[in-house]
Amino acid sequence: MSTGIRKTSRHEFFKNFPKDLLTEVLARVASASISDLFTAKLSCKEFLEAASENYIFEHITIEKLPVIPWTTSHGASSFLARCKENGNPEALFRQGMVEFFSSNRPESGFQHLKNAARKGHVEAIYTCGVILVCHGGQFKQEGIELLSSLKNYKSRHCSIKECRDKIKEILQSMWIDRREAGIGPQEPKSHGRTCNCSKFNKRGWIDEEEYTTCDYCVWDHEATLFCKILRARGFGIS
Repeated sequence: MSTGIRKTSRHEFFKNFPKDLLTEVLARVASASISDLFTAKLSCKEFLEAASENYIFEHITIEKLPVIPWTTSHGASSFLARCKENGNPEALFRQGMVEFFSSNRPESGFQHLKNAARKGHVEAIYTCGVILVCHGGQFKQEGIELLSSLKNYKSRHCSIKECRDKIKEILQSMWIDRREAGIGPQEPKSHGRTCNCSKFNKRGWIDEEEYTTCDYCVWDHEATLFCKILRARGFGIS
């Protein structure tokens, strides 16, 4: 009987919570762990109902799900589709990567990447910025400003190398359309400015604490590294 009393009390406790508050709590849980969200859904009817809100799908983490699953159930496909429909940054980023680098839909893919970047998705900011720098001309300054904004995200324990490593891992997991030569970004040319920048380390990678250089040199070099990763995967670079 005591067990029944405890269950009833817990149910009544959450029943009196405003639905908006329950949704916000669940969104925070979902942003940290998808398994914890499903555990919460099983705990009471109120959490189960709140978990179906679009706001949850916008914020839920899908980091542990494969970018390119070999097999996908109808339920998993519906789940990921709803994440994209509700502007989940990681889902938008993944869709953008697939469309831009694999499905020969660069315009649509870049738009998805931009939408994810606007929501503060670090890897999307990096990818958009590098693409713009590579394309040069009027886009280069925009790309440099976008990449330079990554300095504001150091508090999230991210780094340029971590962005690059994650993107490299994603590119290695997907099929690259080798026939589409010329749709990719070009390696950037020298910015033509006179500067006293330090040389990059012998490994060729940028570690934020190892250089003293201008933004133009930093991001030209980073874009060149990015293009080398693409070339290694067979992506067409004219």
